[in-house]
Amino acid sequence: MTLSLLVAYRNRPLHLKCLLEWFTKTVHINPGIELVLIESSPRPSIVKDPGKNIKYVHVQEDGIFNKARLLNIGLGYSVGKLVSSYDVDLIPIDLSFKKHLLLAEESDVLLVSGYRLNCEKEYINVEEIEEERLQAAICVKEECCESFLREQLVEGHRYGVIPLFNRERLIKAGAWDERFEGWGAEDKDLIERYLGGTRYLVRCPDLIYLHLNHEETAGWNDLALTRKNDSLYYEKRAQRKMMKESK
Repeated sequence: MTLSLLVAYRNRPLHLKCLLEWFTKTVHINPGIELVLIESSPRPSIVKDPGKNIKYVHVQEDGIFNKARLLNIGLGYSVGKLVSSYDVDLIPIDLSFKKHLLLAEESDVLLVSGYRLNCEKEYINVEEIEEERLQAAICVKEECCESFLREQLVEGHRYGVIPLFNRERLIKAGAWDERFEGWGAEDKDLIERYLGGTRYLVRCPDLIYLHLNHEETAGWNDLALTRKNDSLYYEKRAQRKMMKESK
């Protein structure tokens, strides 16, 4: 298996439906890709075999959503040489990972990432992807605002949309830090740890994913959790800086 897509989610029935439809219809052009679904909920929503190259893991819980912990659980079930955290609300516009895999395998020092476009709909048919791409919007807050660019260009923050991690290096880097709960920071923390000082993040405009619409979710987008995650993230950055300066 070339690539394992780890999908941690809770209470996203329409997004899950769209994801499974896309994967089921395109599994023949993505034969080396597996989908590992990790659902956090009181009861499982999938009660039968989800399909070819799809694994389903149910974690019985209804407390704070801990995406990092669920991804680490999914990592244990996956077998791909490359691994990525894949959001349940994303659809690749070309329906495959052919370009992404080609670029990811070009260099051992590059971590290849893409871009996403915001879709107004919570669910779309696979046949509607091209039409939705033309109508989709750029997420100004995450891609274009001055403060976001400054974080990346001056302060060294690293963001990525579906970065494809080498499995061995991901495990060596410690995978996802489970102290991050709810929304935010666990992804860029991992990217920075994975890159270290010897690898580089590359974002390619040929790798585009449609981001389906959704409302904020309790136990996920709570402001208190986001602030807690930010504090942990900056604490870890400060520690890495001190360790680097002490060498």
